[in-house]
Amino acid sequence: MFFFLMVLMVALFQFRIYACMVAGACVEDALAASGLASALIDVEEYGRSHSLKIEDTRNAFRVYRDALQYNLALDEEGFSTREELLAGKVRIREYIVYNVSDRDVYATVYDGEGNCLRQEKAPLGQARTPDGIVVEHTTIYSRVEFQVMGLMGCIIDGDKEKSVDVVRCERDE
Repeated sequence: MFFFLMVLMVALFQFRIYACMVAGACVEDALAASGLASALIDVEEYGRSHSLKIEDTRNAFRVYRDALQYNLALDEEGFSTREELLAGKVRIREYIVYNVSDRDVYATVYDGEGNCLRQEKAPLGQARTPDGIVVEHTTIYSRVEFQVMGLMGCIIDGDKEKSVDVVRCERDE
């Protein structure tokens, strides 16, 4: 009987670990999809110079927030309607747009509420996202915090960050 209980506990523990891994992967996919959804390039600038820039970063943040809400099935307060996946509130911690122009990188940093915290400029090749990626092209970085259900009703805090590049695709046809 003791052996059976131990095997059952190990199986439950592994199932919860697997569920946490699935939740993390789902959140990471939602970050990537939402980041790409918010890559609202200036089409007129692209037509003139083939430069990919996100001029209206505030609108890009709003699109990101709405896309994340849709991708994770969040309600207005930030709680997931899929409680088997996410147990608590999902919070946007940071959203940064890196625009590359000539030899410079211009970063616009937003908090989770959509407030512009600061704007920075750095030489191309020296700017890095908080997750350590060197910015070579227009890039969107985001970080969120979330909670998943652990064993015996324990809540486990997690966070994920993701950078997505916006790169012009040139094909030889």
